[in-house]
Amino acid sequence: MRTKSGLRLAGLSVAAVILAGCSGQQQVATTHVTLMTTSYALDTATSMAVAEYLETHDVEVDIQHHGQVDDVFAALAHSPGAADHTSLGIITAPEQSDTQEATLALPDGIDRIAQAPAELGFVASASSITAANFAREVVAATNPETPLAAACAEQTWYHPQLATEDIQHMKDALAEDGCEPSFEAVQALDTETYGAMIQQLVVEPETVVMLRGLDPAIPDQRLETLDVETQQWPTSHVVAIASSPVDDVLMDHVGEVLDVIDSDAATSLLRGYHDAQTSTSDLQYDVEDAIRFWLADVDLLSADTVINITDDNE
Repeated sequence: MRTKSGLRLAGLSVAAVILAGCSGQQQVATTHVTLMTTSYALDTATSMAVAEYLETHDVEVDIQHHGQVDDVFAALAHSPGAADHTSLGIITAPEQSDTQEATLALPDGIDRIAQAPAELGFVASASSITAANFAREVVAATNPETPLAAACAEQTWYHPQLATEDIQHMKDALAEDGCEPSFEAVQALDTETYGAMIQQLVVEPETVVMLRGLDPAIPDQRLETLDVETQQWPTSHVVAIASSPVDDVLMDHVGEVLDVIDSDAATSLLRGYHDAQTSTSDLQYDVEDAIRFWLADVDLLSADTVINITDDNE
């Protein structure tokens, strides 16, 4: 289905999952699925989880990466339909900022077929030292109308590439409390740049990064969250989308994967995805192994199919 990464995992207890057959279940009419996604880690990891799960139901799956969400929309709109071949999108879709209800910003002709319950909101993440300095400055503030002015003045805030209006909403909300740090956009967040950004956040004082609240780096690196107003910050959801009718059984299987992705499951999915990409070991364990292990952990694969291949299992 996909090229193996060849990467290995160290320092963790490792398990390999052997996929079990799914006899006695309804057959999917669609035999081939193309999943279109972005390079955003949660999109990619979710796509891999959906692909692995569909393959246990005898569906051949290809994953097709695109640069931005809009590119996925365009590719879906122009994908040819066939009785045995379906194209789906797995993306992080933002909520519309100009509506009172939680409405996803999807273009006409693109339908949501499943949605993960995890809410992908941002938090202002910092090292414990930076967070302590921030809290101290807030307490010492002399102007109650702008209590965050001094606390934010020397900080640099890094943010992911977001729509211009979303960034402006963030800045305006912060400025109401006097928080006007320097802002810098993160141009790309592949595995290498993500690791470098987290390292910079940990070691450099007065550095803040807008991370998703479910990012595993927050608990794993013992990061703190600054006490700032985030109500006007953008929120999004992981969704499966399509531009043409989808086989009901296929839709159910895709939904079974997305339905379990609450905040805790999303954190654990991202942790396994990042760890498998960045670690090395004598054990043969790559990103696909991490995805299969996660599927077993959330009970989408039988625990009986998980075999321990650590050094202790000799």
